[in-house]
Amino acid sequence: MQIQRNTTHFRILEALCTMPKPVRGITAVMLNRQFDAPHILTELESEGLISERGWDKGPGAVLVATPAGERLYHELAAEEA
Repeated sequence: MQIQRNTTHFRILEALCTMPKPVRGITAVMLNRQFDAPHILTELESEGLISERGWDKGPGAVLVATPAGERLYHELAAEEA
């Protein structure tokens, strides 16, 4: 899969990577509300660019960028500069 700037794939990675590290993570429901692209979440997860992380305590999970996803985001974001 080839990801480029200004695509929904990139914007989802951007949303996940620009949050402060201590609070990184967005639920799939919230990402779908914002981007309306559940198939893209599945693609990013199957490519190993995002993964699901459980809460420290309690039920539920959030999606976070993996190290590979963060690296790709920073490479694409640097292209703009």
